[in-house]
Amino acid sequence: MSKVRNINSIQVFDVVSRLKSITLAAQSLNISQSSVSYHIKKLEDELQVHLFVRNRGGLAPTSQGKILASHVESGLRSIQVGLDQISGHNEAVRVAILPMFASRWLSPRLGDFWDAQPDIQLSFRNHNNTFAAKERPSDFAELGILWGLGDWEDFQSTRLWSEKMVVVCSPEYMRENPITLASELKNCTLLHVDDETRWQEWFANNQLEFSPSQAKLIPQEPHFQLSSTVNGLGVALFPYSMIQNELETGVLINMFGRTFDTSFAYYLGIPNGVSLTRSAIVFKKWLLSQCRG
Repeated sequence: MSKVRNINSIQVFDVVSRLKSITLAAQSLNISQSSVSYHIKKLEDELQVHLFVRNRGGLAPTSQGKILASHVESGLRSIQVGLDQISGHNEAVRVAILPMFASRWLSPRLGDFWDAQPDIQLSFRNHNNTFAAKERPSDFAELGILWGLGDWEDFQSTRLWSEKMVVVCSPEYMRENPITLASELKNCTLLHVDDETRWQEWFANNQLEFSPSQAKLIPQEPHFQLSSTVNGLGVALFPYSMIQNELETGVLINMFGRTFDTSFAYYLGIPNGVSLTRSAIVFKKWLLSQCRG
């Protein structure tokens, strides 16, 4: 069994693996570059493996380096959780959040959470569905909300509810483009913020051919997509749970008067290896209970 005799080498390795640079790691740790190199070399000699290779972008972890990095990250975070617990220090729970989910679903419910848990601090980190794509998502947040198919690697994913989709446009757009059949969408401008997968699924489910030339990409911010739809720039496909208010007030029109099944949904995602703090566990349980309700 390999034994590491110097925990400092592990800490240096963790910083180098995150920053992928001896220089940046030295600056972060406030030590010399030669000291950083010494610790990495010492660790490699003790383990008898190469942990990094050089490329144009700096340092890249080897396959062994990636394995060690995942365990070191998990171990150091677990140690920090233990230190916080015995010291009585409650660090804010870092939650990766989708802006529309936050404003439309979470915000109206947060008051009840803080009434019940006044001592728990939450730090929300906005992302445009990029949480799972980050190289080290646990550096960004302990847990978060994702939209998709639930097939993210290195994540524990729990679907929050079965979503329905609705095709909407503004009243003005509907007057200019009177539509009654799904097939007539071929003449419309389709707005989206992703890689068109939601529209592709909708067309396939309705036995229609999808034309990518129709789709107009809105910068990855659903509120911008929503305002563009309200302003009559085209037709959008939204999760029904997020735009009920616009439909009830008539700002947007449900073009076909119905909702559509989808494979997509909102998920609670937790990066593998993350040891949730007590506060994070309390928030997770509350969130899931709200979704069941």
